[in-house]
Amino acid sequence: MPLHKLNNHKQWTHIGFDKKLQFRKPINIPFITYSNHLPCVEANAYIHYLVVTNKKQGTLRSKAHNINTLVRFVENQPSITKFSQLNDSTFRLFIQGLQVERKANGELKKSNNTVITIAHSCIDFLLFVQSFHDLSNFIRTDKSNSIRILKKNYKRKPEGYKGFSEGVKYTHSAFPTPDAKKKRHPVSEEDAIKIWQYIKLQTSKDKRKRDMALYTTMEQTGARVEELSLMKWSDYEEARRTGSLKLITLKRQDDKTTRYVPVPNILLASISDYGKVRKKIMKKKKVKHDFLFISLTTGKPIAAGSWTTYINNWQKELGIEGAISPHLWRHAFVTDKLKELILTDAEINNKDDFRRRLLHTATFKQQLQQWTGHTNLNSLDTYIDLVFADLNGYTTVYNAVSLSSSVKLMERQIAVLEEQILKKELKTTAALIEIKSLLNAFKSDIKKCTEEKPMKH
Repeated sequence: MPLHKLNNHKQWTHIGFDKKLQFRKPINIPFITYSNHLPCVEANAYIHYLVVTNKKQGTLRSKAHNINTLVRFVENQPSITKFSQLNDSTFRLFIQGLQVERKANGELKKSNNTVITIAHSCIDFLLFVQSFHDLSNFIRTDKSNSIRILKKNYKRKPEGYKGFSEGVKYTHSAFPTPDAKKKRHPVSEEDAIKIWQYIKLQTSKDKRKRDMALYTTMEQTGARVEELSLMKWSDYEEARRTGSLKLITLKRQDDKTTRYVPVPNILLASISDYGKVRKKIMKKKKVKHDFLFISLTTGKPIAAGSWTTYINNWQKELGIEGAISPHLWRHAFVTDKLKELILTDAEINNKDDFRRRLLHTATFKQQLQQWTGHTNLNSLDTYIDLVFADLNGYTTVYNAVSLSSSVKLMERQIAVLEEQILKKELKTTAALIEIKSLLNAFKSDIKKCTEEKPMKH
Protein backbone atom coordinates (compact mmCIF):
# COMPACT_ATOMS: atom_id res chain seq x y z
CA MET A 1 0.00 0.00 0.00
CA PRO A 2 1.24 3.56 -0.71
CA LEU A 3 0.47 4.66 2.87
CA HIS A 4 2.23 2.64 5.58
CA LYS A 5 2.61 2.95 9.35
CA LEU A 6 5.92 2.77 11.20
CA ASN A 7 4.96 1.37 14.60
CA ASN A 8 6.65 2.76 17.71
CA HIS A 9 9.14 4.72 15.61
CA LYS A 10 11.84 6.31 17.75
CA GLN A 11 13.61 9.55 16.77
CA TRP A 12 16.45 11.28 18.52
CA THR A 13 16.27 15.00 19.22
CA HIS A 14 19.72 16.07 20.34
CA ILE A 15 22.91 15.08 22.14
CA GLY A 16 22.63 15.62 25.90
CA PHE A 17 25.25 16.93 28.28
CA ASP A 18 26.20 13.31 28.91
CA LYS A 19 27.11 13.06 25.19
CA LYS A 20 24.30 10.54 24.65
CA LEU A 21 21.47 10.77 22.16
CA GLN A 22 18.18 12.02 23.63
CA PHE A 23 15.14 10.32 22.12
CA ARG A 24 11.51 11.31 21.75
CA LYS A 25 8.81 9.01 23.01
CA PRO A 26 8.22 6.31 20.33
CA ILE A 27 5.08 6.92 18.28
CA ASN A 28 3.37 5.49 15.20
CA ILE A 29 4.41 7.53 12.16
CA PRO A 30 2.82 7.40 8.67
CA PHE A 31 5.23 6.57 5.83
CA ILE A 32 4.22 7.46 2.26
CA THR A 33 5.46 5.69 -0.84
CA TYR A 34 4.71 5.78 -4.55
CA SER A 35 2.92 2.86 -6.20
CA ASN A 36 6.30 1.30 -7.03
CA HIS A 37 7.06 1.30 -3.26
CA LEU A 38 9.77 3.95 -3.51
CA PRO A 39 9.43 6.49 -0.68
CA CYS A 40 8.06 9.95 -1.41
CA VAL A 41 10.90 12.07 -0.01
CA GLU A 42 9.00 15.37 0.29
CA ALA A 43 5.93 13.80 1.90
CA ASN A 44 7.96 11.92 4.52
CA ALA A 45 10.13 14.98 5.19
CA TYR A 46 6.90 16.91 5.81
CA ILE A 47 5.66 14.22 8.23
CA HIS A 48 9.01 14.44 10.02
CA TYR A 49 8.57 18.22 10.23
CA LEU A 50 5.15 17.70 11.84
CA VAL A 51 6.67 15.26 14.33
CA VAL A 52 9.42 17.67 15.44
CA THR A 53 6.82 20.43 15.85
CA ASN A 54 5.00 18.11 18.33
CA LYS A 55 1.89 17.37 16.29
CA LYS A 56 -0.27 14.59 17.74
CA GLN A 57 -0.59 11.15 16.16
CA GLY A 58 -4.15 11.87 15.05
CA THR A 59 -2.93 14.96 13.18
CA LEU A 60 -0.11 12.96 11.60
CA ARG A 61 -2.57 10.33 10.36
CA SER A 62 -5.04 12.80 8.89
CA LYS A 63 -2.34 14.95 7.27
CA ALA A 64 -0.68 11.89 5.74
CA HIS A 65 -4.02 10.62 4.41
CA ASN A 66 -4.80 14.02 2.89
CA ILE A 67 -1.47 14.68 1.16
CA ASN A 68 -1.40 11.06 -0.05
CA THR A 69 -4.24 12.05 -2.40
CA LEU A 70 -1.98 14.70 -3.95
CA VAL A 71 0.91 12.22 -4.23
CA ARG A 72 -1.37 9.84 -6.15
CA PHE A 73 -2.60 12.68 -8.37
CA VAL A 74 0.91 13.83 -9.34
CA GLU A 75 1.98 10.23 -9.93
CA ASN A 76 -0.89 9.71 -12.39
CA GLN A 77 -0.33 12.85 -14.44
CA PRO A 78 1.44 12.18 -17.78
CA SER A 79 3.08 15.61 -17.95
CA ILE A 80 4.11 15.96 -14.26
CA THR A 81 6.89 14.12 -12.48
CA LYS A 82 7.37 16.30 -9.38
CA PHE A 83 5.35 18.61 -7.11
CA SER A 84 7.18 21.74 -8.26
CA GLN A 85 5.62 21.31 -11.72
CA LEU A 86 2.13 21.90 -10.37
CA ASN A 87 0.43 25.16 -11.34
CA ASP A 88 -2.93 26.84 -10.85
CA SER A 89 -4.58 24.77 -13.58
CA THR A 90 -3.34 21.39 -12.37
CA PHE A 91 -4.09 22.21 -8.73
CA ARG A 92 -7.61 23.22 -9.76
CA LEU A 93 -7.90 19.91 -11.66
CA PHE A 94 -6.79 18.07 -8.51
CA ILE A 95 -9.51 19.73 -6.38
CA GLN A 96 -12.18 19.16 -9.01
CA GLY A 97 -11.17 15.49 -9.18
CA LEU A 98 -11.79 15.14 -5.45
CA GLN A 99 -15.26 16.64 -5.91
CA VAL A 100 -16.43 14.23 -8.62
CA GLU A 101 -15.24 10.92 -7.11
CA ARG A 102 -18.18 8.59 -6.56
CA LYS A 103 -18.94 5.37 -4.70
CA ALA A 104 -20.22 2.22 -6.41
CA ASN A 105 -23.81 3.29 -5.68
CA GLY A 106 -23.29 6.66 -7.39
CA GLU A 107 -23.05 8.77 -4.23
CA LEU A 108 -20.27 11.33 -3.92
CA LYS A 109 -17.30 9.99 -1.96
CA LYS A 110 -16.42 13.31 -0.37
CA SER A 111 -18.46 16.24 0.89
CA ASN A 112 -17.36 19.77 0.04
CA ASN A 113 -16.08 20.19 3.59
CA THR A 114 -13.92 17.07 3.25
CA VAL A 115 -12.51 18.35 -0.06
CA ILE A 116 -11.68 21.69 1.59
CA THR A 117 -9.92 19.94 4.48
CA ILE A 118 -7.81 17.85 2.07
CA ALA A 119 -6.98 20.90 -0.05
CA HIS A 120 -5.90 22.91 3.03
CA SER A 121 -3.52 20.10 4.01
CA CYS A 122 -2.12 19.97 0.48
CA ILE A 123 -1.49 23.73 0.41
CA ASP A 124 0.40 23.49 3.71
CA PHE A 125 2.39 20.61 2.25
CA LEU A 126 3.22 22.52 -0.97
CA LEU A 127 4.38 25.51 1.08
CA PHE A 128 6.72 23.07 2.82
CA VAL A 129 7.89 21.71 -0.56
CA GLN A 130 8.68 25.28 -1.64
CA SER A 131 10.87 25.75 1.42
CA PHE A 132 12.35 22.23 1.23
CA HIS A 133 13.61 22.77 -2.34
CA ASP A 134 14.21 26.52 -1.94
CA LEU A 135 11.88 27.26 -4.85
CA SER A 136 11.05 30.70 -6.19
CA ASN A 137 7.66 31.74 -7.57
CA PHE A 138 6.04 28.40 -6.84
CA ILE A 139 3.19 28.95 -4.35
CA ARG A 140 2.40 32.32 -2.79
CA THR A 141 -0.30 35.00 -2.81
CA ASP A 142 0.98 37.17 -5.68
CA LYS A 143 0.18 36.61 -9.34
CA SER A 144 3.76 35.78 -10.39
CA ASN A 145 3.59 32.34 -8.74
CA SER A 146 2.70 29.07 -10.44
CA ILE A 147 0.04 28.43 -7.77
CA ARG A 148 -1.62 31.52 -6.44
CA ILE A 149 -3.20 31.10 -3.03
CA LEU A 150 -5.42 33.44 -1.04
CA LYS A 151 -4.61 34.54 2.49
CA LYS A 152 -7.34 34.61 5.15
CA ASN A 153 -6.99 35.63 8.79
CA TYR A 154 -8.97 33.69 11.37
CA LYS A 155 -9.88 34.02 15.03
CA ARG A 156 -11.48 31.22 16.99
CA LYS A 157 -11.78 29.89 20.53
CA PRO A 158 -10.40 26.35 20.66
CA GLU A 159 -11.67 23.96 23.29
CA GLY A 160 -9.29 23.88 26.23
CA TYR A 161 -7.98 27.42 25.75
CA LYS A 162 -8.94 30.40 27.87
CA GLY A 163 -8.45 32.94 25.11
CA PHE A 164 -8.75 33.07 21.34
CA SER A 165 -6.47 31.53 18.75
CA GLU A 166 -5.55 33.78 15.83
CA GLY A 167 -3.65 32.95 12.69
CA VAL A 168 -3.53 32.78 8.91
CA LYS A 169 -5.09 30.18 6.66
CA TYR A 170 -4.49 29.82 2.93
CA THR A 171 -7.16 28.92 0.42
CA HIS A 172 -7.45 28.73 -3.37
CA SER A 173 -10.00 30.03 -5.83
CA ALA A 174 -10.88 26.42 -6.75
CA PHE A 175 -12.12 25.62 -3.24
CA PRO A 176 -15.79 24.54 -3.30
CA THR A 177 -18.46 26.29 -1.25
CA PRO A 178 -18.54 24.84 2.29
CA ASP A 179 -21.44 22.56 3.15
CA ALA A 180 -23.96 23.68 5.72
CA LYS A 181 -22.85 22.67 9.19
CA LYS A 182 -24.53 19.41 10.14
CA LYS A 183 -25.93 18.85 13.58
CA ARG A 184 -24.29 16.04 15.49
CA HIS A 185 -27.21 13.69 15.98
CA PRO A 186 -26.65 10.85 18.45
CA VAL A 187 -26.80 7.22 17.37
CA SER A 188 -30.42 6.18 16.91
CA GLU A 189 -31.89 3.67 19.35
CA GLU A 190 -32.77 1.39 16.43
CA ASP A 191 -29.18 1.30 15.13
CA ALA A 192 -27.78 0.89 18.64
CA ILE A 193 -30.04 -2.12 19.25
CA LYS A 194 -28.95 -3.72 15.97
CA ILE A 195 -25.28 -3.40 16.90
CA TRP A 196 -25.91 -4.73 20.43
CA GLN A 197 -27.90 -7.71 19.12
CA TYR A 198 -25.04 -8.53 16.75
CA ILE A 199 -22.43 -8.32 19.52
CA LYS A 200 -24.28 -10.58 21.96
CA LEU A 201 -24.86 -13.27 19.29
CA GLN A 202 -21.20 -13.60 18.26
CA THR A 203 -20.12 -17.24 18.22
CA SER A 204 -16.87 -16.68 20.12
CA LYS A 205 -17.71 -16.56 23.82
CA ASP A 206 -14.54 -14.64 24.68
CA LYS A 207 -15.09 -12.04 21.96
CA ARG A 208 -18.73 -11.73 22.95
CA LYS A 209 -17.84 -10.93 26.56
CA ARG A 210 -15.05 -8.53 25.59
CA ASP A 211 -17.19 -6.67 23.05
CA MET A 212 -20.20 -6.51 25.37
CA ALA A 213 -18.04 -4.91 28.07
CA LEU A 214 -16.44 -2.55 25.55
CA TYR A 215 -19.78 -1.54 24.03
CA THR A 216 -21.36 -0.94 27.43
CA THR A 217 -18.36 1.13 28.57
CA MET A 218 -18.56 3.23 25.41
CA GLU A 219 -22.30 3.72 25.94
CA GLN A 220 -22.18 4.50 29.66
CA THR A 221 -19.10 6.77 29.75
CA GLY A 222 -19.29 8.74 26.50
CA ALA A 223 -15.57 8.10 26.02
CA ARG A 224 -13.83 8.74 22.72
CA VAL A 225 -12.36 5.70 20.97
CA GLU A 226 -8.80 6.67 21.93
CA GLU A 227 -9.93 7.20 25.54
CA LEU A 228 -11.46 3.69 25.60
CA SER A 229 -8.17 2.18 24.50
CA LEU A 230 -6.33 4.01 27.31
CA MET A 231 -8.54 2.73 30.14
CA LYS A 232 -6.74 0.70 32.81
CA TRP A 233 -7.73 -2.35 34.83
CA SER A 234 -6.74 -0.41 37.94
CA ASP A 235 -9.25 2.31 36.91
CA TYR A 236 -11.99 -0.35 36.91
CA GLU A 237 -10.89 -1.60 40.34
CA GLU A 238 -11.00 1.98 41.65
CA ALA A 239 -14.49 2.43 40.16
CA ARG A 240 -15.69 -0.61 42.10
CA ARG A 241 -14.79 1.25 45.29
CA THR A 242 -15.88 4.77 44.29
CA GLY A 243 -18.65 4.33 41.70
CA SER A 244 -16.83 6.62 39.23
CA LEU A 245 -14.59 5.53 36.37
CA LYS A 246 -11.47 7.55 35.54
CA LEU A 247 -10.99 8.52 31.89
CA ILE A 248 -7.99 10.04 30.16
CA THR A 249 -9.33 13.24 28.58
CA LEU A 250 -7.97 13.85 25.08
CA LYS A 251 -8.35 16.90 22.82
CA ARG A 252 -7.42 19.25 25.64
CA GLN A 253 -4.71 21.89 25.58
CA ASP A 254 -4.85 22.65 29.31
CA ASP A 255 -3.58 20.60 32.25
CA LYS A 256 -6.86 18.74 32.90
CA THR A 257 -5.89 15.34 31.56
CA THR A 258 -8.40 13.14 33.40
CA ARG A 259 -12.07 13.15 34.37
CA TYR A 260 -14.34 10.91 36.45
CA VAL A 261 -17.70 9.64 35.19
CA PRO A 262 -20.24 8.02 37.54
CA VAL A 263 -21.12 4.55 36.23
CA PRO A 264 -23.86 2.03 37.11
CA ASN A 265 -22.92 -1.12 38.99
CA ILE A 266 -24.26 -3.26 36.16
CA LEU A 267 -21.52 -1.86 33.90
CA LEU A 268 -18.93 -2.83 36.51
CA ALA A 269 -20.48 -6.32 36.67
CA SER A 270 -20.14 -6.61 32.86
CA ILE A 271 -16.46 -5.60 33.03
CA SER A 272 -15.93 -8.08 35.86
CA ASP A 273 -17.34 -10.89 33.71
CA TYR A 274 -15.01 -9.90 30.85
CA GLY A 275 -12.11 -9.70 33.33
CA LYS A 276 -11.98 -13.49 33.49
CA VAL A 277 -11.44 -13.59 29.72
CA ARG A 278 -8.78 -10.87 29.96
CA LYS A 279 -6.87 -12.73 32.67
CA LYS A 280 -6.99 -16.02 30.73
CA ILE A 281 -5.77 -14.50 27.44
CA MET A 282 -2.97 -12.47 29.04
CA LYS A 283 -1.75 -15.53 30.92
CA LYS A 284 -1.84 -17.64 27.75
CA LYS A 285 0.01 -15.01 25.70
CA LYS A 286 2.45 -14.28 28.56
CA VAL A 287 1.91 -10.53 28.52
CA LYS A 288 1.67 -8.13 31.45
CA HIS A 289 0.15 -4.63 31.41
CA ASP A 290 -2.60 -2.65 33.11
CA PHE A 291 -4.73 -1.76 30.06
CA LEU A 292 -8.38 -2.77 30.38
CA PHE A 293 -9.37 -3.80 26.85
CA ILE A 294 -7.12 -6.21 25.00
CA SER A 295 -6.71 -7.97 21.67
CA LEU A 296 -7.89 -11.55 22.05
CA THR A 297 -5.21 -12.78 19.62
CA THR A 298 -2.16 -11.12 21.20
CA GLY A 299 -3.23 -10.10 24.71
CA LYS A 300 -1.82 -6.65 24.04
CA PRO A 301 -3.87 -3.43 24.48
CA ILE A 302 -6.56 -3.06 21.82
CA ALA A 303 -5.56 -0.64 19.07
CA ALA A 304 -7.37 2.72 19.19
CA GLY A 305 -8.95 2.30 15.76
CA SER A 306 -9.96 -1.36 16.11
CA TRP A 307 -13.31 -0.61 17.74
CA THR A 308 -14.16 1.85 14.96
CA THR A 309 -13.26 -0.82 12.40
CA TYR A 310 -15.49 -3.38 14.16
CA ILE A 311 -18.49 -1.04 14.17
CA ASN A 312 -17.95 -0.03 10.53
CA ASN A 313 -17.83 -3.71 9.53
CA TRP A 314 -20.94 -4.51 11.57
CA GLN A 315 -22.71 -1.58 9.94
CA LYS A 316 -22.07 -3.09 6.50
CA GLU A 317 -23.08 -6.60 7.57
CA LEU A 318 -26.30 -5.34 9.18
CA GLY A 319 -27.17 -3.01 6.31
CA ILE A 320 -27.35 0.07 8.54
CA GLU A 321 -27.74 3.10 6.26
CA GLY A 322 -26.17 6.48 6.86
CA ALA A 323 -23.17 7.45 8.96
CA ILE A 324 -22.44 5.49 12.11
CA SER A 325 -19.35 5.57 14.31
CA PRO A 326 -18.41 5.18 18.00
CA HIS A 327 -18.47 8.96 18.32
CA LEU A 328 -22.24 8.92 17.80
CA TRP A 329 -22.55 6.99 21.08
CA ARG A 330 -20.60 9.82 22.72
CA HIS A 331 -23.18 12.27 21.35
CA ALA A 332 -25.95 10.06 22.76
CA PHE A 333 -24.20 10.03 26.15
CA VAL A 334 -23.89 13.84 26.23
CA THR A 335 -27.53 14.22 25.19
CA ASP A 336 -28.70 11.81 27.90
CA LYS A 337 -26.66 13.61 30.57
CA LEU A 338 -28.13 16.97 29.56
CA LYS A 339 -31.60 15.40 29.66
CA GLU A 340 -30.88 14.13 33.14
CA LEU A 341 -29.91 17.61 34.37
CA ILE A 342 -32.99 19.16 32.79
CA LEU A 343 -35.53 16.61 34.03
CA THR A 344 -34.27 16.69 37.61
CA ASP A 345 -34.35 20.50 37.93
CA ALA A 346 -37.79 21.96 38.59
CA GLU A 347 -36.67 25.48 37.60
CA ILE A 348 -35.88 24.57 33.98
CA ASN A 349 -38.77 24.93 31.57
CA ASN A 350 -37.10 25.82 28.27
CA LYS A 351 -33.77 26.22 26.48
CA ASP A 352 -33.25 29.78 27.72
CA ASP A 353 -33.72 28.68 31.33
CA PHE A 354 -31.15 25.94 30.85
CA ARG A 355 -28.59 28.20 29.17
CA ARG A 356 -28.92 30.69 32.02
CA ARG A 357 -28.30 27.86 34.48
CA LEU A 358 -25.21 26.84 32.50
CA LEU A 359 -23.86 30.38 32.55
CA HIS A 360 -24.55 31.19 36.18
CA THR A 361 -24.50 27.89 38.07
CA ALA A 362 -21.05 26.54 38.84
CA THR A 363 -22.43 23.11 39.76
CA PHE A 364 -23.95 22.62 36.31
CA LYS A 365 -20.70 23.59 34.62
CA GLN A 366 -18.66 21.28 36.79
CA GLN A 367 -21.01 18.35 36.21
CA LEU A 368 -21.08 18.78 32.43
CA GLN A 369 -17.35 19.29 32.11
CA GLN A 370 -16.63 16.36 34.40
CA TRP A 371 -18.91 14.01 32.50
CA THR A 372 -18.09 15.02 28.92
CA GLY A 373 -14.58 16.49 29.01
CA HIS A 374 -15.76 19.67 27.20
CA THR A 375 -14.19 23.01 28.08
CA ASN A 376 -16.13 25.40 25.87
CA LEU A 377 -19.79 25.17 26.89
CA ASN A 378 -20.82 26.78 23.57
CA SER A 379 -19.98 23.44 21.94
CA LEU A 380 -22.97 21.96 23.83
CA ASP A 381 -25.51 24.20 22.05
CA THR A 382 -26.37 21.57 19.44
CA TYR A 383 -26.99 18.99 22.14
CA ILE A 384 -29.25 21.41 24.03
CA ASP A 385 -31.35 21.93 20.90
CA LEU A 386 -31.65 18.18 20.37
CA VAL A 387 -32.64 17.51 23.98
CA PHE A 388 -35.41 20.13 24.04
CA ALA A 389 -36.71 18.91 20.70
CA ASP A 390 -36.91 15.43 22.23
CA LEU A 391 -38.56 16.70 25.43
CA ASN A 392 -41.11 18.87 23.63
CA GLY A 393 -44.46 18.28 25.35
CA TYR A 394 -42.87 16.20 28.13
CA THR A 395 -44.92 16.74 31.30
CA THR A 396 -44.15 13.80 33.60
CA VAL A 397 -41.83 14.56 36.51
CA TYR A 398 -39.00 12.03 36.43
CA ASN A 399 -37.62 11.35 39.87
CA ALA A 400 -34.99 8.75 38.90
CA VAL A 401 -33.60 9.63 35.48
CA SER A 402 -30.19 8.20 36.25
CA LEU A 403 -31.77 4.77 36.70
CA SER A 404 -32.85 4.57 33.07
CA SER A 405 -29.40 3.38 31.97
CA SER A 406 -29.34 0.71 34.65
CA VAL A 407 -32.80 -0.54 33.67
CA LYS A 408 -31.74 -0.90 30.02
CA LEU A 409 -28.52 -2.63 31.01
CA MET A 410 -30.40 -5.01 33.31
CA GLU A 411 -32.84 -5.93 30.54
CA ARG A 412 -30.01 -6.53 28.10
CA GLN A 413 -27.98 -8.67 30.47
CA ILE A 414 -31.00 -10.82 31.37
CA ALA A 415 -31.65 -11.35 27.64
CA VAL A 416 -28.05 -12.47 27.18
CA LEU A 417 -28.38 -14.97 30.05
CA GLU A 418 -31.61 -16.33 28.56
CA GLU A 419 -29.87 -16.97 25.24
CA GLN A 420 -26.90 -18.65 26.93
CA ILE A 421 -29.24 -20.93 28.89
CA LEU A 422 -31.15 -21.88 25.71
CA LYS A 423 -27.87 -22.64 23.92
CA LYS A 424 -26.78 -24.66 26.97
CA GLU A 425 -23.70 -22.48 27.30
CA LEU A 426 -24.66 -21.78 30.92
CA LYS A 427 -25.72 -24.32 33.51
CA THR A 428 -28.54 -23.61 35.95
CA THR A 429 -26.28 -23.05 38.97
CA ALA A 430 -24.01 -20.68 37.04
CA ALA A 431 -27.03 -18.82 35.66
CA LEU A 432 -28.46 -18.31 39.15
CA ILE A 433 -25.11 -16.91 40.33
CA GLU A 434 -25.04 -14.49 37.36
CA ILE A 435 -28.63 -13.37 38.00
CA LYS A 436 -27.93 -12.83 41.70
CA SER A 437 -24.87 -10.75 40.82
CA LEU A 438 -26.91 -8.63 38.39
CA LEU A 439 -29.70 -8.14 40.93
CA ASN A 440 -27.23 -7.01 43.59
CA ALA A 441 -25.70 -4.51 41.16
CA PHE A 442 -29.16 -3.27 40.17
CA LYS A 443 -30.19 -2.87 43.84
CA SER A 444 -27.06 -0.79 44.44
CA ASP A 445 -27.99 1.49 41.54
CA ILE A 446 -31.53 1.91 42.89
CA LYS A 447 -30.23 2.74 46.35
CA LYS A 448 -27.71 5.25 45.01
CA CYS A 449 -30.37 6.94 42.89
CA THR A 450 -32.96 7.28 45.64
CA GLU A 451 -30.39 8.55 48.14
CA GLU A 452 -28.72 11.08 45.87
CA LYS A 453 -31.63 12.20 43.67
CA PRO A 454 -34.92 12.43 45.57
CA MET A 455 -38.07 13.32 43.69
CA LYS A 456 -38.59 17.00 42.91
CA HIS A 457 -42.08 18.50 42.80
